[in-house]
Amino acid sequence: MLKDEFALLLRWKFLKWLIVGATGTFVLVYLLTAPLIVRPLYKSEALIFVPLTLFSQQFEQQGIGFGSDAEIDGHIQILQSTRLLDSLADRFGLAERYDIDMEEPGGNMRLHEIMRARINIEKTRYHSVSVSVRDHDALMAAALANEIVRLGDVIKEDLLRKNRLAAYHFARSLYEDKLAELDALEDAFQLKDAVADDKTLSLPLLASRTQSFYEFLLMELSERKSNYEIVKKSLETSLPTAYVISPAGVAHRPVWPPRLLLSAAALMVFSVVMIFVEVIRKDVLKG
Repeated sequence: MLKDEFALLLRWKFLKWLIVGATGTFVLVYLLTAPLIVRPLYKSEALIFVPLTLFSQQFEQQGIGFGSDAEIDGHIQILQSTRLLDSLADRFGLAERYDIDMEEPGGNMRLHEIMRARINIEKTRYHSVSVSVRDHDALMAAALANEIVRLGDVIKEDLLRKNRLAAYHFARSLYEDKLAELDALEDAFQLKDAVADDKTLSLPLLASRTQSFYEFLLMELSERKSNYEIVKKSLETSLPTAYVISPAGVAHRPVWPPRLLLSAAALMVFSVVMIFVEVIRKDVLKG
């Protein structure tokens, strides 16, 4: 009887120490992860849809065209480019903020590594693009995410402008060449004593064929002029910008450290270890 009471007392004593220790561990970890000790990270996220790149395609779909998978992947590459990272760093003075000396060898690479660790850009299951940023400053996290979205449009416009200019010059040269050819033919019509190269053709027949050729040139000129004006107008119009579904807002709660989760995990680990030690101790005593 006394032996059973003593065993019950030991079990109660162990349970009491287990509860006290687990609670103490929970509180300790919760206090150690407080903002005064561990600087919290805040996360802001912007969601966008990538538009069709060509304005003419946007026009055909009444301005609501969405980009294909290839265009989405290309836009993500722009958002992840070092060119965007450098622009972002200059805009917000991130080298000074992260205490990186850009004059040291590898300074720029270290800055990019830190920025990439805090920036996450990925395609969602709904074919939108998520741009999320983590920072110790909630306002800065939101500002960085929104600026990444804006810079993506700016860099895309700049990258494609050279090719758009080349297309414009090509369309203009085709139009001007055909216009010069038509002007030359019109000048030939004004010659009173025009002589046909082919002496076997009668003059009326030659005039008829020349008239047909002239009309054909007019049709080609009209088509080239139309293409030229479309390309010219497209060049004067900015590329479609990303559809911002949800701009990044200022977070009110940090995403790191997860204080309750870490504290609960520490409580569980302490409990498991204590129970394991108690089982081993009893086995040793019985042996």
